[in-house]
Amino acid sequence: MTMVQDEDLRLLRDSVGTLLDRAGGLGRARRVRDDDTPWDAGIWQELAAAGVLGVAAPEEAGGLGMGLTAAGVVAEEIGRVTAPEPVVPTIGLAIGLMQRLCPQDPMLEAAIAGDVVLAVAWQERCATGLSDDIECRFDGTTLTGSKDWVVGASGADHILVLAEGPRGSVLVRIAADASGLLMQTRLQSDASELWGISFADTPAEVLAEGAQVTDALTNAVADTTALAAAELVGLSGTALVLTLDYIKTREQFDKPIGSFQVIQHRAVDMHVSQEVSQAAVREALAAMDQAGSTLERVRQASRAKARACTAAQKITREAIQLHGAVGYTDEFDVGLLLNRALVLSAWLGDAAFHRRRWLDANETEVAAQ
Repeated sequence: MTMVQDEDLRLLRDSVGTLLDRAGGLGRARRVRDDDTPWDAGIWQELAAAGVLGVAAPEEAGGLGMGLTAAGVVAEEIGRVTAPEPVVPTIGLAIGLMQRLCPQDPMLEAAIAGDVVLAVAWQERCATGLSDDIECRFDGTTLTGSKDWVVGASGADHILVLAEGPRGSVLVRIAADASGLLMQTRLQSDASELWGISFADTPAEVLAEGAQVTDALTNAVADTTALAAAELVGLSGTALVLTLDYIKTREQFDKPIGSFQVIQHRAVDMHVSQEVSQAAVREALAAMDQAGSTLERVRQASRAKARACTAAQKITREAIQLHGAVGYTDEFDVGLLLNRALVLSAWLGDAAFHRRRWLDANETEVAAQ
């Protein structure tokens, strides 16, 4: 990375961090949760005006063209304050799909500008869990079927849906208030929402179809997976800082507990886990910007997510324990961070899933040589 690029990333981090801190920092997540609102539309507009949503999109599509490395900087700052706005799903999935499949569509520019909010529905449920088959059907004008585990549907203006059409895979767009659309929500441990959506002859508009849809989805999911890893890095960094501050001030036997050697050893382990995961995720994002194949991008995304999940869960658990009994109370922010870490670690696959996928991708690459 050149000095100019490094300075650009520093300025981006400072800009996004300042914006989020001014909005309320970590405490805002609790206020939004208690107000029973999914996220703040005003903050969304400020993020869009700062170029955050288009940071990875090419300039010809209205973005900044800074790549996943810069998007990872944004994701870390989002994780640092557990901001509730669907920034990562929007950058990675919604904008990621549209910039690959329909870069001339006016709604891409509107999404980057924050004028419309898009959610993406591509996963389906079967009796054993996640289905490998797409049963949602598009007949040329309407959509029938269902999707599950949809993130960011709260407040969305349109939903991008993967379905099977007359000529294979198709990506369609439906309005959030379209007829025949039924949405059901489930709260997660951090109070964020997952949506199940069903369609009954719901009017839909084709954005793209054919094999390119599947390839674009694979790449967009890889991008989002790596950005979720970066969000975990930001989150675990905050958990580490809060814990270090606490053990310096909490006294036991008339001494700060941070003066005890056993506590110092645990704090060092947390610090090492954070540094290793941060370096691994940033390296993976940079490699994805340079990768020439979808397989390599998928492999790097899995590497990042597996490392970030392991570190974030270790650090947030340790943070709770080192805070003692107060760590379990809702008034202390480490609880927010732990719950968010659990949700993000499960989203798009946990550490065990991504280790297996990394090995499978490795074996596939070796067999192709």
